[in-house]
Amino acid sequence: MIEDFIQNITKNNKVFVIEFKEDIAISQSLLFKDDANNPVNVVCFWSSKQAASKCCIDDWQNYKPQEICIATFIEDYLVNVYNESFIAGIDFNEQMEGIEADPLDLILDIIKVLKKNKMNIEFEYFKNITDLENQIQKLL
Repeated sequence: MIEDFIQNITKNNKVFVIEFKEDIAISQSLLFKDDANNPVNVVCFWSSKQAASKCCIDDWQNYKPQEICIATFIEDYLVNVYNESFIAGIDFNEQMEGIEADPLDLILDIIKVLKKNKMNIEFEYFKNITDLENQIQKLL
């Protein structure tokens, strides 16, 4: 569940992607289509290294889990996922089944948990969590 993912990443300040050289793991959406009726790309993220490692099979057999902090996850990954009109894939399993989430909604859900737990994160491109939240709200 998305709530579990957010609780895990905020508690540990870690998110995992799987990469090979400069390529990050991308799948195809089962839920979302673009204007040409093609599946939207899904950029995959995991809340644990173990779960990410299990997906380093088949087309991704040469990929390896990479750890990123929440600030990098939000600023460098989710914002780019949104800019590319992709979807965020959350805790996919080896059968490439998982949660598909809108990146902006995911950022707002993470912000809620950070605020609720009074967690402060230093961002590179935003002054603070409130600034981030205000910028995301402008895009919706």
